[in-house]
Amino acid sequence: MAMEGYSVVSEAVVQRVFWVDWFHNVPHINLTLHFVNSTFQPYSPVYQESLGIIGSVPAGILILTLLVLLLYLLTRCCDNRPRKPGSITCLKVTLVLFAILTLGALGVSIWGNEEVHEGMTEAIRSLDNINSMVHSLSNQTKLFDETIRRNLQPQLNLFKETVQRQKSENQSVDMFIRESLHYMQGNISEVLLINVEDINSMMSGAEMGGVVHMLGVGELARWVGTQGVTGILMIVVLVVMVGVAKHSRCTLITFSVLGLLAMILCWGLTSLYLVSTVALSDWCMDPNPFLEGQLSKLVSRDVAAYYLRCDPTRKSPFTRYLTHAKQAAELVMTSLNKVTTLADSNYDRQEIHPRLDHLAAFVNQSQRSLGGVSALLECQSMHHQYRTALNATCYQAMSGVVYLLLSAAGSGLLFTILVWFTSHTWIYLNHKAEPGTSEERDPFLPGRGSRGGTLTSLGAPGYSRPRHSHTPPQTPPFPGTLNGRHLYHSDGMGSIGGGSGSAPATYNQGPSWRSILEE
Repeated sequence: MAMEGYSVVSEAVVQRVFWVDWFHNVPHINLTLHFVNSTFQPYSPVYQESLGIIGSVPAGILILTLLVLLLYLLTRCCDNRPRKPGSITCLKVTLVLFAILTLGALGVSIWGNEEVHEGMTEAIRSLDNINSMVHSLSNQTKLFDETIRRNLQPQLNLFKETVQRQKSENQSVDMFIRESLHYMQGNISEVLLINVEDINSMMSGAEMGGVVHMLGVGELARWVGTQGVTGILMIVVLVVMVGVAKHSRCTLITFSVLGLLAMILCWGLTSLYLVSTVALSDWCMDPNPFLEGQLSKLVSRDVAAYYLRCDPTRKSPFTRYLTHAKQAAELVMTSLNKVTTLADSNYDRQEIHPRLDHLAAFVNQSQRSLGGVSALLECQSMHHQYRTALNATCYQAMSGVVYLLLSAAGSGLLFTILVWFTSHTWIYLNHKAEPGTSEERDPFLPGRGSRGGTLTSLGAPGYSRPRHSHTPPQTPPFPGTLNGRHLYHSDGMGSIGGGSGSAPATYNQGPSWRSILEE
């Protein structure tokens, strides 16, 4: 089980994998080889320069590897010395073993890709939950605004008209009710609505549905692309195994080209993963400063810090607005209760009381909506989702990126070895049996180095004597002989050298000395 560290983002503990500390301690240097700050600052040219230098290390390894491979091919391309069959077999076995190791390294890439995908999916899900909370807050404030503007204010105006039509015998009661209604209208329009609208405007820029959608699409494309690249690299490895199995020089040459491209791709991915790992480690060490700076472009810095840190000792930036809105709602309810008591005793209940009941119902509804807004503004729920996203990113996704880095680096090294051994193998697969050898003419005839009586030993084409040899030429045959042996013509019933039942021998005129010397 991997070791794990903890980073205090607020009063809660955020979990992170031990790789974060390890890669965060990688030296960050600039072009003058001076150490620079390792705090995550992606928009800083100095920080970008340090990441570029870190990413250039695998690129330098790739360039050095290509130079060594080029020198090796230059020294071996003209080497036509024959090799023993056993050495070729050893090379084939070595190629198969390293091909299997390469497939294993690429399999680690699949595992790491799944880890990153699961971590990022969970983080995106948490961000979507935060966006849903912000959207619910926006809907709640709109519902509150509609309740006030479309229901409470029209009902209040209707009640005011009804009171003006039915004048009470007590003028002071009429005056008090009119003043109370005016006071209620002022609290609703100038205090209650304004404060809630200010809260809505403070959170209106926090909606990030588009950003969450882009992150989801980008992660899906990254996952599919990584799986596709890994599959293609595995197919390239299978090419060398097929070439070894078929003893095909053309197939091995094809792999040498494809393997070279695969090697360049793997070392390029190593640079990308190394930079991503170091940058992600720097961010996971303290993610709040960067996120506060980015969120301050959408909402105020106080609001961003309130939700990212959720410090219980820190006052909410919405406290003032919520307090004023709640006080205004309570004053409206208190005034409405006083008006109801006086109206019931001084006006016709059948005409006045239904209006008062509607007003009381809408005031209660507005208070409940305001309570819902206040609950949604609390930082605990959003901060919990924020911590979940951090844990998924800095633990599971970070582990997956490290696995991708190790897989890319290992695959690049193994592809380098495969290309090296493959180039060494196919060079010696071009020594085919020459046409006209004794094995191709007749497997029962002695070889070229044999001392038996072959055509070559008799002076046939292709025979060459040593320049300073004093061995005399063979004695040409005399007439009627071949190499000194008599030839007898038999009618099929006799035998060579005579014998019982043999026919008389007949003399056959052979070639003369002159004709042999002329030849």
